[in-house]
Amino acid sequence: MIRTLEQQEQDIKKNWFPEHVAKVTEHDGIIILDWRKPGTNMYAVRYVFTGSSLLITGDIGDAVFGLTWRGTIESFEDVDLGYLMGKLTCCSRERWDFSEMKASKELKEWREERIEDMDQDDAYTKEINKINEEVESAISESSSTDYFSHAVFRVYHEVSTQYVDSEDFSMISDFGKELPNVFSAYLLGIKMANKQLKVTA
Repeated sequence: MIRTLEQQEQDIKKNWFPEHVAKVTEHDGIIILDWRKPGTNMYAVRYVFTGSSLLITGDIGDAVFGLTWRGTIESFEDVDLGYLMGKLTCCSRERWDFSEMKASKELKEWREERIEDMDQDDAYTKEINKINEEVESAISESSSTDYFSHAVFRVYHEVSTQYVDSEDFSMISDFGKELPNVFSAYLLGIKMANKQLKVTA
């Protein structure tokens, strides 16, 4: 099942952060937000806001974001995940998960679009079907986005192509990419903490 971002966030709220409490401390202009369920480290997150950097550490991994603004808890109210991910400079987890189901769906859509949109001869259809078959095999044997990308690169060099160019293969190599839950959780934790702090202020 391919989950939407909204479904992912609901799962995090329900199963990761349902009893988390926000605690804020400040030292020389550095804001530290501890977001955790009291008495446990499970799914605990520490956010350190220092200048235009956001440092994250804790039970769900570590990450550093280089912001273009002075980071505060309140400054993330209107930040969306796509925009935040553009600020990621490093992380302890893989940037992407590989979803076989998502990759297969995207490959099917790619093939249907190529077959339907082009009025080509049998050689064109044969080439598309051959690429589809080889990429399906690459999907089934892949366990990471890096592995899949290398497998697609191999298909590009091994399959005779007359109608499909490198741009298509570059696009195909991105099939199946999904952001891990932790990145949604990083941003959601700040927003939930901010909301909680407003109520208790």
